[in-house]
Amino acid sequence: MEKGQIGLENMGSTCFLNAVVQCLRHVPDLTVFMNNHSDSWIPDTETKEVMLCKAYKKLIHDIWSGSPPSHLRPAGFLHHFRNALKDTMFEHMAQPNMQHDSHETLVFLLDQLHEAMKRPLLMTVMAAPDAAVYGALDAWKTKVAPKYSPIVDYFWGLMQVNVECQGCKGVSCRYEEFGELQVDFPNKKEGGLEECMDHQFQGENIDEYQCDRCSPDSKEPGTPKAKRHPGIITRRIWKLPQNLILVLKRFNPNGTKCHANFKTETVVKFEKWFAAASPEKSKSAEYAIQSIMDHHGSAGGGHYTAQVKSPTTGLWNVYNDETVVRAKDGSTPMFGNMNYILFFRRI
Repeated sequence: MEKGQIGLENMGSTCFLNAVVQCLRHVPDLTVFMNNHSDSWIPDTETKEVMLCKAYKKLIHDIWSGSPPSHLRPAGFLHHFRNALKDTMFEHMAQPNMQHDSHETLVFLLDQLHEAMKRPLLMTVMAAPDAAVYGALDAWKTKVAPKYSPIVDYFWGLMQVNVECQGCKGVSCRYEEFGELQVDFPNKKEGGLEECMDHQFQGENIDEYQCDRCSPDSKEPGTPKAKRHPGIITRRIWKLPQNLILVLKRFNPNGTKCHANFKTETVVKFEKWFAAASPEKSKSAEYAIQSIMDHHGSAGGGHYTAQVKSPTTGLWNVYNDETVVRAKDGSTPMFGNMNYILFFRRI
């Protein structure tokens, strides 16, 4: 048995949580940090997020250290996970013996790790000759400096959002941080990563856009609103993190699931979707898939598993709760209509 090749016991429809842990613990940066450098970051308190962070740290340590049994029972971690869910928008996931969404689970867990370790960070933005570069740096400082944690370095990126007014052709620009990219399937039967990314980053038409240049509202009382014009929103990547999480939009608001077959190369270049002015574009935008979270079944129910590339052998294993087996073709992951969340790492 390979070191770390450990399953997790299903403790009552907890496959959604097990799959998240198996993918997340194979993010090398995060696992090395949690095992070796997190003590100085995790405060000595007993808040819900801190207790969950400590429980995750212990679980990761137990999995990767020594020669544990073929699977572990993550009872302590599950207890603190459910406790942390109380009084949050994700509280419904605390209900036992029910299937929950692994995407929501991943978002919540990463947020809790971030909240447990965040602290103010002194950041200085130097003058930049390019207005877009300065704007991006200033936006990053505004969003990150008050609440920095190592999670920021490992998973956060920055998106440039431009809105072009179709009345005066003026363009407004803003920047938004993100912890993942979500992409839809333009073809509901099948789709490759490039096709899905192109669809996600195409321009989006909006009606009645209030342009600051040609249609600002007057501050005088009783004055009618200024004329609105159509607008076009375009989004471009400004900065990618070391570890990129890509979510395929499988579940629809009407309660159905998209069963489109997915396929991609195991190494992907993302330069195509970068903002032209981004200095990050000249850096490595080449990423390799490290793990894939799969959902088998329908929107009303199903089962979660994880495909993970072994850090010791380079071969792919499938984690199905307590069971760990070699993927059908050990040298590559399996692609199809079950792929849900992909974890990439910069090469």
